Amino acid sequence: MTTATLFRTPAAGASSIGVLSWATPARSARIAIAGATVSVPPIVLLHLDAPARLSATTTTISDFVVQTPWGEPLFGLTAGALALAGIAIARGLAGATAVRSMLVGWSLALILAAVFPTNLPGTPGDTSSTIHLMAGAVIFGLLPIVGLAVWRRSRSVMNATWTGWVLLSTTAVSGVLSAALILNRIPGIVGLDQLSLPPGLLQRAAGAVEIALAAVIAVAVLHLKAGDGGRPDPRVTRPHA
Repeated sequence: MTTATLFRTPAAGASSIGVLSWATPARSARIAIAGATVSVPPIVLLHLDAPARLSATTTTISDFVVQTPWGEPLFGLTAGALALAGIAIARGLAGATAVRSMLVGWSLALILAAVFPTNLPGTPGDTSSTIHLMAGAVIFGLLPIVGLAVWRRSRSVMNATWTGWVLLSTTAVSGVLSAALILNRIPGIVGLDQLSLPPGLLQRAAGAVEIALAAVIAVAVLHLKAGDGGRPDPRVTRPHA
């Protein structure tokens, strides 16, 4: 028996086990679903409060944020809720190190996009706008990859199920919209005319599908946990008799 074992009280041991037992992958997935759901009202309020001169078809969400009263706090609430969802999904994916790392990176990019807003239209870009642009590319580029990875991981559990079909479909739509959004933006970054796709409408479609994809991935994690057959979480240390 080690010194650490001698001095660890039963109450302390039971407390640590209780905390870890509460933070199960299933509960983490439910937190992720709640985070994705809670992210919607602030971004809706942002659009309702935006100046009437702004067009949702041609003006990006980032430009809405910097030109709308309380735009940055409202966007911050949406980004924070989605970041929480990303961390919760990562917590629920035991053993998927690469996917969990991508989810953490996605969550970090959301926080950076909220902390570093873009520049006002007509003003020169600065460090904040550059960070915001790069974070946006990560946000839209990573989650479809995560969705595909989770779908591949869950095929044995959700093969030919409604959840599996929705996950694959949402991932595919998100990937197409995100790729179109990023490709549409690249010419403008290098000083050329942007493609003919309306940037505001494209970004909103891609963003809406990303929120839905985050929730669908969380549901898939719940199904993965159910498919484990009730095996205990290996990250929870059990007391010895």
